[in-house]
Amino acid sequence: MNKDSDKNVKAVVFDFGGVIELYGEGDFRREIADCLGVSYQDFLTTYFQHNHLANVKNFTWENMILKVVSVFNKGKEKEDKVKEIVRLKELDRNLNTELLSFFPKLKKLGLKTGIFSNSNSILRERLKEYGLLKLANVIVISGEIGYQKPHKEAFQVLFEKLKLRPEEVVFIDDTTRSLEKADEIGYIPILFKNNEQLKADLKALGIGI
Repeated sequence: MNKDSDKNVKAVVFDFGGVIELYGEGDFRREIADCLGVSYQDFLTTYFQHNHLANVKNFTWENMILKVVSVFNKGKEKEDKVKEIVRLKELDRNLNTELLSFFPKLKKLGLKTGIFSNSNSILRERLKEYGLLKLANVIVISGEIGYQKPHKEAFQVLFEKLKLRPEEVVFIDDTTRSLEKADEIGYIPILFKNNEQLKADLKALGIGI
């Protein structure tokens, strides 16, 4: 790391879904919208109005999606088709093994690491199954704390667990929505697209991995 980074950045934190765990090609939300015969934007609006049910209220992800589907009153046939889309999505995911190798490298640089995910509490069991519970210094799951990204309260829990100030933390997420309050809260955001882009963005902060 360069001198400035060594002074300012003390932790690098990763989202889980879409960063540590990668999904297959395509946007499942667009696929569901097409199945329901509604516009993508209308579906997204309703999706984000309800995703707190999974992220905070501990609904299963499938039940949250079905709650969204019920808003559009499409009947059992459409519901069954959506269930199949969800089932296939759940099968089409893999760990980002290259990114997992970043964790010990970051620790060798003297940086704390974390996992910060909008998910129900089932995620902790999945992390255990993957053998990842000891991967990071801290793990924050929205379903366990009652707050979700991008809200300040959720990030405050993260900072308290890290025992760091917001400006000392880099947070990496694959959605702009989760990062939209970065300036207000004060942490350093990185929008994840792929591993090479992430390494380049970290290098620009003086973190060479």
